Amino acid sequence: MLRLRYLRAAAPNPLVSRSLISRRLRRWILWSGILAALLVPFLMKLAAGRPDPPPPHVHPAVARPAPFGPVTAIMPVWQVERTGDSEAYSNGLRIDTRYVVANHPRAYLAFSQDTLRNRGPLSRTQPAGIVYHTTESCQAPFEAQDTPVLKRLGESVLAYVRRKRAYHYVIDRFGRVYSVVAEPDVAFHAGHSVWAGDGWLYLDLNSAFLGVAFEAQTGEPDSALSPAQVRAAAMLTEMLRSRYQIPAGNCVTHAQVSVNPSRMLIGYHTDWSAGFPFAALGLPDNYRRPLPALWAFGFNYDPYWLRTAGQSMASGVELAEQELARRAAVAHMPPGAYRKALQKQYRTLLAQVRPARR
Repeated sequence: MLRLRYLRAAAPNPLVSRSLISRRLRRWILWSGILAALLVPFLMKLAAGRPDPPPPHVHPAVARPAPFGPVTAIMPVWQVERTGDSEAYSNGLRIDTRYVVANHPRAYLAFSQDTLRNRGPLSRTQPAGIVYHTTESCQAPFEAQDTPVLKRLGESVLAYVRRKRAYHYVIDRFGRVYSVVAEPDVAFHAGHSVWAGDGWLYLDLNSAFLGVAFEAQTGEPDSALSPAQVRAAAMLTEMLRSRYQIPAGNCVTHAQVSVNPSRMLIGYHTDWSAGFPFAALGLPDNYRRPLPALWAFGFNYDPYWLRTAGQSMASGVELAEQELARRAAVAHMPPGAYRKALQKQYRTLLAQVRPARR
């Protein structure tokens, strides 16, 4: 009996054990709830910032080119007065018209981006954009003592541009704006060129876009744009965009549009491949737009050219390559085969454009 009493006393009380376990379980559940309440919001925020993994065989970057609508507002600008040799506008712009010369009237074909294979080209006569150039002419230091030299150089540039019908407008070192080729006519400023914007593809920018040249030379230390040139270009851009309702995405540089069709390479001309003052002209950074010659028509680029062109052009090339890869995946084609199909399409459209240019 004594042994039995001892064993009962030494054995754990089941009610006490269950109570102890119950308290420990409640304590564990309580701390687990607190921990979950603290961790869940953090984990949700972390998951929201992490992109979903890309589907197989599809390039994981840019979905499509940025829309080419009017990214910046088009300010209303109107002509205030016109005399025998000048024009004045409501935004302060003054244009010297003494050098104006006629060329053959503008007429060109625009091809729809969305229905390229199902719809014929649209014939147009109004400019759809602006291409910015440098004259690549001789330069002198922009200093007061060199004013006579600067004036002579500017006059020789204007005479050359007028003779060659090279640009619609020239902005000299002093910020004076000269109208050269009449706006309704073609200027020989862009050569073989490609751009895409406002839902259309353009293959003849001599006719489709206006040419604006800064008196400057690429890589020349004495050729930095003067503040007066930048201010004048901003006012001229405002006026032209207002007059023709030109989207901001169609205001681009010569280096962005120039192509070599025989070798299917971009970058045939390199003026303004970097450093163009888009923001100062009231425009978005159009260097960051995918180059249409690559994603729309399968052009290639020379790696050496890309290294020398700099980061500005490299960003447009990279975005265009990503877009081409995306489109190839949608078409269920290898990128190489898709690029060749685009090149064939370009030659087909170019054959339509060439007769229209004559």
